[in-house]
Amino acid sequence: MKKNIEVSVIGAGMWGSTLAALLAKKGYSVRAWEYNRVMAAHLRDNRTHSALPGFKLPAGVQVFTELEKAVVSPDLILMAVDSRHVRALARAINPLLEGKKLPHIVAVSKGIEAGKFLTVCGIMEEEIPRARRRTMILTGPSFAVELAAGAPTKAVLAGLDPREVERTRKLIEGGPLKLEPCSDRLGAELGGSLKNVYAVGSGIIDGLSKAAKNSEAAFLIESASELRRIIKSLGGKNRTAWGLSGMGDLLLTATSAKSRNFRFGREIGQGLAPAEAQKRIRTVVEGFEAIKTARGLCARHGIKTPVIDCIWRIVYKGHNPSSILRAAGFRD
Repeated sequence: MKKNIEVSVIGAGMWGSTLAALLAKKGYSVRAWEYNRVMAAHLRDNRTHSALPGFKLPAGVQVFTELEKAVVSPDLILMAVDSRHVRALARAINPLLEGKKLPHIVAVSKGIEAGKFLTVCGIMEEEIPRARRRTMILTGPSFAVELAAGAPTKAVLAGLDPREVERTRKLIEGGPLKLEPCSDRLGAELGGSLKNVYAVGSGIIDGLSKAAKNSEAAFLIESASELRRIIKSLGGKNRTAWGLSGMGDLLLTATSAKSRNFRFGREIGQGLAPAEAQKRIRTVVEGFEAIKTARGLCARHGIKTPVIDCIWRIVYKGHNPSSILRAAGFRD
């Protein structure tokens, strides 16, 4: 392994910037790509991020708006963009890797693609097929803002090849970030994607005037059971469902106002229409689209999901938010 490790970070949002800083502090040469020219210029000139209080981007991180300048000869690529843009970017990155040693490719993005119902790693496999066994997911209970502030954080690094996972874990792990290796990549990805849906439901309950933490606890148990059933039905492992990337991520995202998905649901629970709730949040609410794709994925495989179905009816069909209590096992 080269002493001078080169890292390409695709997307300099909260997660991309946080990981870029962490890896630069390990002495790596980090090239970050950002689509938004205004944000890229701000990071380049001021070395700060508006969503990360007290954050400082190290001098070892270069910021580009040209993809070919960010992907030169990377040992490691981190995909940290909205999951809706992963396919187009992976397709653009593929020719940039021609004739070069394949890097380790790690997705921080979480989501399920509409139509094909592929996970982010599944999408990248289609666009960069020769890197299949080097394509991994970093997921688990981790708010970027807390990791950036130095909070001890344990997440999961999951891939198909345990040796590649271990090599990549050693590349990334350090400072406040601890990584748990996992061979159940699909199960880990499903946990990271579906928890956003359940976080919306938990937020709805939090926003109901007559609901309280008692109700949320019941809802979380129902959600965790449903999540486990989905993961198992699609070939994932029981241990993954109850581990960091399943139950751990669900507990974090579905109980904290730091989660955009939770806040989005809470606004709906308090009476706002979903479109208005999205405006209040101002940034991307992954759970909004994830509700549709999760429901479609489970319908395709014949998996019964009463909790997801209930959230979908509230968000997309205008059902009364209080109907979420039925998904938690309560009856009129």
